[in-house]
Amino acid sequence: MSRPVSTSVNAEMIARIQAERRAIQQRLTPLGHGSVGRGPSLTSGDNTPTSEVMEAAQEAMATDISLASREVLIARLKALEQVEEKIRQGTYGVCDVCGGQIPPGRLEAVPEATRCLACAERESVTA
Repeated sequence: MSRPVSTSVNAEMIARIQAERRAIQQRLTPLGHGSVGRGPSLTSGDNTPTSEVMEAAQEAMATDISLASREVLIARLKALEQVEEKIRQGTYGVCDVCGGQIPPGRLEAVPEATRCLACAERESVTA
């Protein structure tokens, strides 16, 4: 079994993760209050049936995009919370599958990585 990442790297990573979590929470705030699709209408003043359909379609699309964005942000937030937990447990940087060390470059690029590159590649091939 490999050793976890050093304490100094963990301290830097915790600061980075906390900053990213705050940024995600700020981005989630407007998405959680039903504010999508309620901007100025592109067809204001036009009350034809076609304009109503177009406006409804635009609002539906904006809502779908907002919901998808919210889901992605929430998933990222959960992944970052798991990283913090692994750091606290002393297992950050250790592959969940093989117990090998996750290279520091991979952790720098993908802080929430829980598998070494070899295990991650095997998983993506079987998925």
